[in-house]
Amino acid sequence: MKTIKTSETGAAVHPAKSLAGAAAMSLRLKINLIFTSLTLLVFSLLIVVEVTATRNSVREEMEASGRIASQLLGRISGFYAAEKLPELVAFLRATGRVRANDIQLYDNNGKLLYDSPPSTYKLGRDAPQWYAALVSPTMKTHIIPLNGSSLAVTTNPTRAVLDGWDNLRDILIAQSILFLLADLLIFWLVGRWLAPLEKIEQGLLEIEQGDHHVRLPALPGKEAGEMGRAFNRMAQAVEENIQVRQASAEAQARLATQREFTQELHARIEEERASLARELHDELGQSLTAIRTISKSITQHPEVKGGAIERSAQMLFDTAGMMSDAMHRMIPRLRPIQLEGMGLIDAVRDLLTGTQVAHAELKIELQVDGDIPPLDAGLELTAYRIVQEALTNVLRHAQASRAHIEIAMQDNQLTLSITDNGTGAVTLKRDGHYGVRGMQERAESLGGSIAFLSSAEGGLDVRVSLPVKESAV
Repeated sequence: MKTIKTSETGAAVHPAKSLAGAAAMSLRLKINLIFTSLTLLVFSLLIVVEVTATRNSVREEMEASGRIASQLLGRISGFYAAEKLPELVAFLRATGRVRANDIQLYDNNGKLLYDSPPSTYKLGRDAPQWYAALVSPTMKTHIIPLNGSSLAVTTNPTRAVLDGWDNLRDILIAQSILFLLADLLIFWLVGRWLAPLEKIEQGLLEIEQGDHHVRLPALPGKEAGEMGRAFNRMAQAVEENIQVRQASAEAQARLATQREFTQELHARIEEERASLARELHDELGQSLTAIRTISKSITQHPEVKGGAIERSAQMLFDTAGMMSDAMHRMIPRLRPIQLEGMGLIDAVRDLLTGTQVAHAELKIELQVDGDIPPLDAGLELTAYRIVQEALTNVLRHAQASRAHIEIAMQDNQLTLSITDNGTGAVTLKRDGHYGVRGMQERAESLGGSIAFLSSAEGGLDVRVSLPVKESAV
């Protein structure tokens, strides 16, 4: 069993690309992008809130400051008549700048007599123009008439805007540092949290590449641990399934080889049987005919009539005849000549007729369901041999009084059923007897099946199913 190992950073050590491909976005990157996007969103909302608050604060301060300055200066300026403008100028100069207001004094000819000095607060600095445009209220000028002269009070929010900008800048710097640290922390934590997923991904990749022995170590965390255990169970199941498939493929290959060997073996046996049948018919048959002819001629010779030689010659004649009859009964078993030109059904019918004549105590019935088309020669021979062997077993072992043979064609399968009402079979395997094994081998060599069941009458029911090639149907 192979265990996935990773580096100290949690990344899987493997040169191959991830399962999603190099162009795909990793979960770790997605999480960090989401957090970064949320950070930027919060950052933006913070800026909007701060700018809005600053704008409202500056507007309120400017309105209050302008209102107070206008009221105070209006009351004070009322004590000064037009001829006392120099005294008013001296007062204004002594007063100096009034917070966020610019003050100008004009005589009745519009000549500027006094202009308030600039603010010394944060002198030389101003807020950026874009920020000032966002938060600055509309500058308003309040004119106070003084018997022909006038006093102009104009609100100046630049210092308040600069304060708002400094506050916003400080907040932005602090929040940027905070968010940067938070992003780095989240990036590190996500890397640790997702390290088990990277191990699982690596394991899946190795399984995809054919390494089915890979197993994951114990992963930290409840969910990751469950996923790791589920992965190991899946990998074990995949490996066992592949092993079963390989074993099944090997078994199928061995079965196919065995079937091919069995078919070849039976073909050779049939060839030898046919050759032996020809030899018996041609050689032994002629020899027995010659013996009978010679022995018959001896018995008819005048010199041996009535003597011991005649009896011996007659015995030789009768023995040769019995041997010839036995030989002719043996030849059909060696070579089913009935199949040549007759077809399976006629050959089986001829076999059953001959058996019925030889064994009158056994009633044999043949039932053919439907039309049986011409079949492949090998299939006909196999079916004939199975019927022949099953009927032989009935005669030898069943002690039956009735046998029933049924032949039918069902779903492109040739089916055979040989039943009897005998004693049944305690065991189908007997030492020195190979008929049952031969029937099984014949059926399996063609991809068929054979079953030995108990018949309804207490005997044995042999059921055979043989596939029929489409070209033969």
